[in-house]
Amino acid sequence: MRSSSWGLLPLVFVVSMANSLQARVNGAASEAIDHPIIAAMMSVGGGFVLSALIVASRQRTRAAARQLFVHARTGALKPWNYFAGFGGGIFILGQALVVPAFGVTIYIIAVVAGQTAASLLVDRLGIGPAGKQAVTGLRVIAAIVAVAGVAISSLGRGEVGSIALAAILYGLAAGAATAAQYGLNGTIAKVTESAMVTSALNFAMGFTLLSILLVINTVILGNPLESPPSIVATPWLWLGGPLGMLFIASAALFVRYLGVLVFTLASVAGQLGGALLLDLLFPTAGTVLSVFVVIGLVVTATGVYLSTIRRG
Repeated sequence: MRSSSWGLLPLVFVVSMANSLQARVNGAASEAIDHPIIAAMMSVGGGFVLSALIVASRQRTRAAARQLFVHARTGALKPWNYFAGFGGGIFILGQALVVPAFGVTIYIIAVVAGQTAASLLVDRLGIGPAGKQAVTGLRVIAAIVAVAGVAISSLGRGEVGSIALAAILYGLAAGAATAAQYGLNGTIAKVTESAMVTSALNFAMGFTLLSILLVINTVILGNPLESPPSIVATPWLWLGGPLGMLFIASAALFVRYLGVLVFTLASVAGQLGGALLLDLLFPTAGTVLSVFVVIGLVVTATGVYLSTIRRG
């Protein structure tokens, strides 16, 4: 990496805070209408509309989008690649479910730890475009350290009840789902040669999953529907989609100059730092910050760092 590129690190740190801010926005939308699924659909739907408009505006991306199903017939993309967006839908739904009750920091720590641990299985199975990769002892230790950070951060809540435990486990599962999503997306982006087409497909499939959950919640479980808040009266509650698009577009740009390793570290630092800052300055009713949460954050970040070390 060129020395001049190091100046981009503060920008990466700030932009990566968008993920934490997205979690807070989606949590606020969920609180406003008391319906996490619809709140998540607001975010994913907004992201799909934006990405679809960008794809439609460019001839190259339109051509790439038309080839999506051709790739399925030729076998360049496997059927499971098209379901990568389910991971994003699970992650966004977790923002709407967990953040209002427990704050951004706990959720982001759990997600990052889940990603770090699940990346071992993703690499072992060869889900990403690089194929099967060996799992080193150092990466196993890194995953254990990252998950230990989640356990430490949960101590900050005093007695961890069943609901809090369920929320933490959901965060870990959401992180695992997004780790698989990243691997599958790598293959889609490589085949289509378009990060934006990959994003649009992800948002579409995420919205599909949330729509299925909404039908189950309404028709089978009998829970009432709620109308989404007015975009005119409360436009900030609709910022989840644009914030997600901001991070995706920025990642595609910054990785070219910084490389995957440096970008990953700066991005995780931005997400964890942004989560802590939001909970310090604008806490939700369920936010509990203590020295254990901060220590857990540092331990999880250390685990992420260890997972990126490659022996040579």
